Amino acid sequence: MLSSQITEIHYKQRVFAVDIGTRSVIGLVGYYENGKLVVEYGEVEYHKDRVMIDGQIHDIDGVTESIRVIKAKLEGASGQTFTEVAIAAAGRSLITGRARLSQHIDETKPIEKHVIDSLEMEGLQKVYAELLEASQEMQDYFCIGHTVVHYYLNEKTMLSLLGHKGRAIEVDLIATFLPRTVVDSLYAAVSRIGLDVSYLTLEPIAAIEAAVPANIRLLNIALVDIGAGTSDIAITKDGTVVAYAMTATAGDEITEAIAQAYLMDFDSAEELKCKLREQPVQQYKDIIGMEYEKPTEEILDQLSEVIDLIAKNIADNVLDKNGKAPSAVFLTGGGSQIPRLNEMIAGYLELPVERVATRDMSNIPNLSVSNFQLKGPEVVTPIGILAKAVSHLGRDFVEVFVNGAGVKLINTKTLKVIDALMLLGFNPQQLIAKAGKSFEVYLNGRRKTVFGETGEAGEIYVNGEPSNISTPIKPQDRIVIVPAKHGEKREMTLGKLVHVHAGWKVNGAWMSAITNLRVNGQAAEGDLLLSDQDVIEYEQLETVGDLRRARILGEAAVVYVNDVVAEDSYRIAEQDDVITVETVVQEIVEGGGAAFSRVAVARDEAAVAVEVVEAEVGDGAGSTAKEAGGSETVGTLEAAGSAGQVEQTEQTEQAETVGAAGDSTVIISYNGFPLKLPRGLVFVNLFDYVDFDRTKRQGSLYMTHNGELVSYTRAIQAGDVIELAWR
Repeated sequence: MLSSQITEIHYKQRVFAVDIGTRSVIGLVGYYENGKLVVEYGEVEYHKDRVMIDGQIHDIDGVTESIRVIKAKLEGASGQTFTEVAIAAAGRSLITGRARLSQHIDETKPIEKHVIDSLEMEGLQKVYAELLEASQEMQDYFCIGHTVVHYYLNEKTMLSLLGHKGRAIEVDLIATFLPRTVVDSLYAAVSRIGLDVSYLTLEPIAAIEAAVPANIRLLNIALVDIGAGTSDIAITKDGTVVAYAMTATAGDEITEAIAQAYLMDFDSAEELKCKLREQPVQQYKDIIGMEYEKPTEEILDQLSEVIDLIAKNIADNVLDKNGKAPSAVFLTGGGSQIPRLNEMIAGYLELPVERVATRDMSNIPNLSVSNFQLKGPEVVTPIGILAKAVSHLGRDFVEVFVNGAGVKLINTKTLKVIDALMLLGFNPQQLIAKAGKSFEVYLNGRRKTVFGETGEAGEIYVNGEPSNISTPIKPQDRIVIVPAKHGEKREMTLGKLVHVHAGWKVNGAWMSAITNLRVNGQAAEGDLLLSDQDVIEYEQLETVGDLRRARILGEAAVVYVNDVVAEDSYRIAEQDDVITVETVVQEIVEGGGAAFSRVAVARDEAAVAVEVVEAEVGDGAGSTAKEAGGSETVGTLEAAGSAGQVEQTEQTEQAETVGAAGDSTVIISYNGFPLKLPRGLVFVNLFDYVDFDRTKRQGSLYMTHNGELVSYTRAIQAGDVIELAWR
């Protein structure tokens, strides 16, 4: 059974594998030969301190030292220097997912291995996508391995697809995921002594490879690998593995109970625990130095409650994953040798005691061992790791380079940039630029938001060519990832927000259209840098009437604009030349009726002049005058220039955008309606400017950008057509 997947392996190609346990590290060197797995050398090294708890590395340096000792001993014995190692992770915080995926194929050609690998890879991606959709915490999890439940050819179950022909193939698989911190700590422990990870699996996957031969997986069997920190569970049925589970109660619970009950340090309590299965009477010493002698059965009675807890947790998890009691339970790992444990597990599962049995090296078929002393159940998982790693040598790999670092991927001929990034733990969100910090000011009572700079989207290059996360990759491709550059907080001066330089010539002298300008109650100039929550107040002169009300012009003065008499309602443009005639006022006071007649004529001329100006200039001077003073964003639009995006909210919370006309905004079609946006955005920024609730799923999310599938980092251009909806 160990040779079923390793027919392509070179003769005697050695593999170095280690089982990093809570109490010890077991290292093996082996190879495949003549249908057997040969364990050539083996060593065990116990941790000097409690460097691991419940399968999680707490002291990386301590674990590294144990591996270093193992590596040195095995290199000395084998005469070979090892640069790669196969390892396994305990099922701590394990999450599993299951998916079934089908694919149509060319029925005239035999199915090749790369086709099968491709199908499995797509299945893994489907599982991950479904788990990620259910919980965003999956971003911090790493795929540790997978097991094929069934293959299907033309909808019929097959043990193997290789070499067959058909129109459609399917795979039903279980994928297992662990927190990235668990995996990262394992990688860190071996990399510190110059080792690369050649193969990574899950401890229950490795244990079942060694302890449950393929010819008995037709039976419903639960395998429980009981270590010091965790009890890992795998369940077989109908010829395959159908579920994985884990409990955080294991051998260390017994050790801690002994230490508390008999006032012993942890190492002494561990030594006493290991002797419980060997001697009828135990001799021990407490931390005070007192020596004792007690029957083993009396000590087991004292420990009965904690042993029962471990048994119940294991049985509950088996029943939960299997739905009923299995036909048999196989126990492996050092913790499986705890007396009475198998009896209690059998009791909770209502099985005969003989159906809860411990498996050791003698139960592993097609195995040859030399130069290794351990024979018990604690070596089953290390042998399984070695067996899985040796079988893995027959896989085809693709090596690519991401920012100079080599990455090995299973060759599916459909690999994309994102596959390499996922393996490295790169978060695609790092390619999306975030806007700089925004702030708010109040402009004559209206709230305006000054958005930060948009930043620059990340870039991907494959062999020097601009690419994206969906770009296909091939062996030896060089991928360069340039993370997004996030925007900075935008600096906004008062002059960019308020058109402080607006004005006209009146009687030949320049006069500002903005008067009484104050920031937080204090007089201010246009170069003042604004801060969050600043209150800006000013008065803006726009019409001839405004000049009179500001007492800049006399009440009875006749006003000529560009040599034409203008009424009080006329909006003055910046290029206008305003001339006032104050003498009429004097004549009214001094001259009586004739003067009043001249004033009346002047008023009539002014009325006619307004009509003439409006008729002749159309969108010229009159339009400019309207732009200069006729809307609430007068001047601010022109003054903002390239300063950026400014949002204005009325007291009714209606938003306006302030920016340079024609330079800092673009018009797009959003769900059939025109939408003005700041220039320089990418698709993902759209959610900051539209009312679209992504927090509550309301069907399938439909998104298109100019009729194509969406790329979150694609730039938004003027005239783009974007559709976004729940369907």
